Amino acid sequence: MTVRGINQSGLKISNRNKVLRILRQGKSVSRKDISDKTGLTKAAISGIVSEMIEENIVIEKGSRETGTAGRKKIILELNKKYGYVLGVSITDAHLICVIANVLGETIDVLYHELEPDQLNNMDNFVDLIIEKSFYILWKNSYPRDCIMGMGIGYIGSLDEIKIGVIEDSVRQRLHIPVLTVNNVKALAMSQMDLYYEETSENFLFVKYGPGLGMSIVRNGSIIDGVNNKAGEIGHTIVDINKKTTCRCGRSGCLESLSSEKGIVKEIEALGDKYKDLIIDKSLTIIDYEKVNRYIKANDKKILDIFEPRYNYFAKALANSVILFDPEYVSLYGNVFSQPELFEMISNLVNAYLGPKTKVIMTLSNLDPRNSAIGPASYALRELFYHSGGYQQQSMEEE
Repeated sequence: MTVRGINQSGLKISNRNKVLRILRQGKSVSRKDISDKTGLTKAAISGIVSEMIEENIVIEKGSRETGTAGRKKIILELNKKYGYVLGVSITDAHLICVIANVLGETIDVLYHELEPDQLNNMDNFVDLIIEKSFYILWKNSYPRDCIMGMGIGYIGSLDEIKIGVIEDSVRQRLHIPVLTVNNVKALAMSQMDLYYEETSENFLFVKYGPGLGMSIVRNGSIIDGVNNKAGEIGHTIVDINKKTTCRCGRSGCLESLSSEKGIVKEIEALGDKYKDLIIDKSLTIIDYEKVNRYIKANDKKILDIFEPRYNYFAKALANSVILFDPEYVSLYGNVFSQPELFEMISNLVNAYLGPKTKVIMTLSNLDPRNSAIGPASYALRELFYHSGGYQQQSMEEE
């Protein structure tokens, strides 16, 4: 990976960005195909592609017939091995670290369970991120200088742990660009970037587990809100009569009534018969495949736990659909991968919407076990694609 400055003209960076995005999206793409899709002249595309081949960003991969006798198109591809990004996802229970290539393909994932109060010690927590980053690089035999940067995703409640301090400390320790982003927003961007063919520019991205979050995507951009809190579906009020407490300071909000932590507690109270539904109590990991079987069998005890919670969730989601009128809703989380649970929630949402309003609900293409792909994709978007493939210089070289 060649590291160079980014003092290039905005127009050139924009044109290179267009080329990179088409190469990421397409298979068997030629120079003419890129010219047709971007509207740039063949000469301009030829110059950009030649430059990227020289930089080893783009490689030529054979040829295909054009339909014209004697003429063939040279097929272009992004070089998967050009560079990599690290992604880190932080929750209140665990840390996930991922390494991905320039196409956003996951190379490896590392999971680490956090100890109680581990997030309260900033120095130790930064040490942990550094340790896991170096480990995943060592495990896959990647030197640090092949890493273009890192994205760190965090849940809303982690704003208070001074995420900026973590960002600065990791940047100084690893000597690479580091970006921080809310994990739900990062996952929504990842859905758009990695699964462009199945994703529109107007949808709601909803994450369930361990917390609840939503991103509002309008015309391909995420609506942030004045205080960067737009889409906090988990903190909408769904039952004012419930005197629950939540980190948001409200009573009766969705997250306090539907959280997986509460589900784990209620399953535990049912006794030994149902204890195998909890995979990991400390990480609040629930075996939704087994839950799905109990619901399919109409087990009253399990239905009594899940139906009220999903009713609250469906009510909040239906209100969001009414407010934002999305093309569809993309659902992310282990719970949605089970057919009975997905159908239960879909039916409840459409029942609340009534006969005159319907919404398409789809399962996100992203792996619910790998939330770190969100911040990794965000780093790719900002540090590689938006810069036209020009890399920032590392701190050591500045």
